[in-house]
Amino acid sequence: MFGKLLHLSGVFSRTESKTTAIRRALSWITPVIIISLIIPLNMGYNGISSCIVTFVTLYLSRKNPLTFYFSCTALLCLSLYIPVGYSFGKISYAYVVSALQTNSGEFLEFLRGTSLNAWLLTSSAILAIYLFARNGQDFDKKYRTIYLIAFILINLNAWPKRMLTATAAYAQQANSALAGLEQNSNVPDNFQIISNHKKYKNVVVVIGESVARDYLSVYGYPHNTTPWLNTAPGYFYTHYISAAPNTFLSLSRTLTISDGVKTEEYNSIVALAKKAGFSTHWISNQGFLGEYDTPATVIASKAQHKVFFKKGDYNTNSTDDMALLGELQRVVKNNDNAHNAVFLHMIGSHPDTCSRLNDFPVNFNISHQQKLNCYLATLQKLDAFLEHAHQILEQRGESYALIYFSDHGMTVDESERPVRHGADARQNFNIPLFLFTSDTKKHITDDTPISARKFMSLFEWIAGFDSDKVPALSPGEAAERDITVFNGEHLVPYDELKENAIVQ
Repeated sequence: MFGKLLHLSGVFSRTESKTTAIRRALSWITPVIIISLIIPLNMGYNGISSCIVTFVTLYLSRKNPLTFYFSCTALLCLSLYIPVGYSFGKISYAYVVSALQTNSGEFLEFLRGTSLNAWLLTSSAILAIYLFARNGQDFDKKYRTIYLIAFILINLNAWPKRMLTATAAYAQQANSALAGLEQNSNVPDNFQIISNHKKYKNVVVVIGESVARDYLSVYGYPHNTTPWLNTAPGYFYTHYISAAPNTFLSLSRTLTISDGVKTEEYNSIVALAKKAGFSTHWISNQGFLGEYDTPATVIASKAQHKVFFKKGDYNTNSTDDMALLGELQRVVKNNDNAHNAVFLHMIGSHPDTCSRLNDFPVNFNISHQQKLNCYLATLQKLDAFLEHAHQILEQRGESYALIYFSDHGMTVDESERPVRHGADARQNFNIPLFLFTSDTKKHITDDTPISARKFMSLFEWIAGFDSDKVPALSPGEAAERDITVFNGEHLVPYDELKENAIVQ
């Protein structure tokens, strides 16, 4: 009897030890599986190989304290990118340079726009890293050097190493670009005006923000987002292509001399207009943190008259874009003896789209995502803005040219972040270009393909002068069949970009 009890006790002991071993194994295997799935897939590394590499890396890291603590720290840092990667994919130079310019207002708007799923994935990843750090140690003193070598070999070109290396390189590149802004700002322009026959007393350039051409009814979108523009007298260019996919990269390649990669902020459109004898005015509803912190503020610094509604980031206060119209009216009324070049910089449709409307109504309900409906409403608000600007210039009774373009397009869909920046589709570069003049009485559509890098040439042609560095070109002369765009890293052919579906 006693022997049978001993036998049963041994069986129970072995069963208990097996159960304990299984529990111990699951305590680190389960978080490793979670980490291996969540983190690479939400960093833009979608292949199954990235998940396998992550799993093997974490397994090897358990055997050596150096690799173990390094892996936990690195993955914790990488997991903080999940809210971005969930919506935008792999890290890029465009995202890094935007992040370095991000202020508290933009950061809070980004956090508000991040979906619940993204936060759940981030929290799950961080929890899994914590559980792995607590339960995953299995240091092997005898073979730890072999495990260290294996860890290094498998990570020679693995996705975490590529991402960390790219992030460091992009940060260095972005810091150099930001430092170059201040250096360029102190360099005088070297334009020479070679002919000057000004055609209009007031030349007004409205710089829009985040407007995707495909969602304007004047270009055929089925919902009436542009009731006035649909029939307004002017020129409407259907194939105008942004130079780059975000404000920082785009305006420096649109409003200064640029080959698409390099830019000369000192040779800007404001300096050019001033050299041609215009009284230059820069009026902005975007933020002013410092004179040299963005291409826009460097370009603006050359203007003889500057007004920034927001001293701080663009979200410092809720000043409406419509306030720009009051400043426009003041300029054209109080500068009777001057030819004016007026640059109005809107906050436009910049996400968060609903916060851009103030009291403007949302007349659309095409999507379950309210931010998409708000986006369409911001386009209708833009339509009203341009109608009022046109009325101000018409009622003044002086010759004028009113030009509007957006800095870049957007990715628009019905995802959890339905309006967002991107760089891999034509819709990120498809932008509107409108031209209204005091001597244009018809609504004219023009399908000439034009790169935004030719905008300074178009400006000269419209304003009626020519310079040695920038040839004045009509739209027909500026036509370019093989347009390239800067995607944040290099120039790519526009025609090779994918087409996103249009939400209707």
